[in-house]
Amino acid sequence: MTGRFTQLGRQLRKLRHIVGGSPSAVPLTTLRRATQLACDLACEAAGIEDAQAAFHDLAVREMVEPALAERLAGYAADVSTPRSEEAIGDRVLSIGGDLDRLLRSLELGAPAPEIAFEAIAARERDDKPDSTAAVVISGRVLALDVREGLAAIAVDEQPIAMTLSSGERVTSFALAAAPNSRAEVHRERTGATRVVWSREDVILELAADFAAVQVTKRG
Repeated sequence: MTGRFTQLGRQLRKLRHIVGGSPSAVPLTTLRRATQLACDLACEAAGIEDAQAAFHDLAVREMVEPALAERLAGYAADVSTPRSEEAIGDRVLSIGGDLDRLLRSLELGAPAPEIAFEAIAARERDDKPDSTAAVVISGRVLALDVREGLAAIAVDEQPIAMTLSSGERVTSFALAAAPNSRAEVHRERTGATRVVWSREDVILELAADFAAVQVTKRG
């Protein structure tokens, strides 16, 4: 199932880029692909071939909230029905948000909190980092960039609030270079995500809403 998680996250990220102004694809086509992947994931998780029944089963098993399951079942019924861009209108991000919440819930094995699902607008960097490490989490890119021995963290190129393990709020922290080993990703039942670079002794505790991170740097 992990491969489909990655595929759904990729489609949802693509959808956010399209809404943000990228002309690379049609929103409706990407939304349809994401919905089909969501249906496949639900069927696999529930062990049921019918997607609508699978979403309701996930609600009974308390893996997704009943109201979300009801909306997802409706999307499953519509996925094979030709729809126009006008028919979807400004619902693209709200539907994408429901699919995103399903993805995070299945990754957790429990209902994930509702969080913002917003367009991603292309940004030009003023300067390139000296080194960087990136991890994709639920279709979002967590990046740790190091410039002149100071590290900063962003999600989808947006800086997020950082605290040290002591509780001190910081805008950067000392780090000679970004980790170049493979990160271990651990999802907590709270919705938070722990990213560990064991070799470099760097641990990031990413909040469930992707808006804040606690940094632990040993050594």
